[in-house]
Amino acid sequence: MKNILWLFLGCCLLASCWDEGELAPTQEPELIYGKYTLPQGNHDYDDDIVKFYRQYSSLILYKFTSKDFGWSPTSNVAWDITRDTVYDEYTQGLKWNAVPADEQYVGEQLELLNEKFLNYLSDTFFYLLPQKILLCSVIERLPTHLGYDPTPDERAPFNVYVGYYHLAVSCGNSKILTMTAEERNQFKIDVCTAYFETILNVLEKPQDFFLISTYMDGIAEDAIYENGFLEHSSRTSPNEDWFDYIKLAIGNSIEELEAEGGVLNESIDVNGKIREKYTIMTEFFKSKYHFDIQAIGNDVER
Repeated sequence: MKNILWLFLGCCLLASCWDEGELAPTQEPELIYGKYTLPQGNHDYDDDIVKFYRQYSSLILYKFTSKDFGWSPTSNVAWDITRDTVYDEYTQGLKWNAVPADEQYVGEQLELLNEKFLNYLSDTFFYLLPQKILLCSVIERLPTHLGYDPTPDERAPFNVYVGYYHLAVSCGNSKILTMTAEERNQFKIDVCTAYFETILNVLEKPQDFFLISTYMDGIAEDAIYENGFLEHSSRTSPNEDWFDYIKLAIGNSIEELEAEGGVLNESIDVNGKIREKYTIMTEFFKSKYHFDIQAIGNDVER
């Protein structure tokens, strides 16, 4: 028995002394989120994408498949000419086409994304970014019941699409070089609104906000402002009402909101309830998340 024990210890000692040579890092890109690797190419902007991933764990992709764009646990919303010419009950007769960005314009697209979205965010919101950000040349919504491939006039273009675990943004094509101020402003509004919609149920909300208005079905459409609502459809939904105020700050400058006809003007906000809820919302973002949400709406290109 002792001989067997000494033999076992000797084998362990030899194994521990075995020289395996110097350790060397792998030469292949490391797998990230399954099949994806970074960098995806050798452009100047690829280093920035890698740094962004390492800092925030959000993967910016300009190479992806239609399945990556359209998959969800219940259906696939990505358009496919071989099967999507008939009505689809799960997508209510509509599907989406996303074309990966033209690599020649990804650098400009990243600049646009920084200027009109990422530069506004505080640290908290950077770490709530989706798992993936898909850079697209085109994002279109298409009808699926026509019996043929929809024509350009039958395709509705979008700046952004919210997926199951990703945010897809468009403008990764030559048109980005000639975007007007109005188009850049709309891109800002669309992307920022879509992002805050994705994290709406993750963020805390101030309870004082929901004490200003009474949520009930009996409010007439022409009485929403006096009751502190921005949309008639939100009169029974505190969550939708809260999001309406987020969209208000993102989509309008404070000058527009306070001007004649603006919802913060006394001519519209006759009972002061809109101003009270707006103030609670903006101050909450500042105190809780160190974030000025109105700064998004105020940043308007002329």
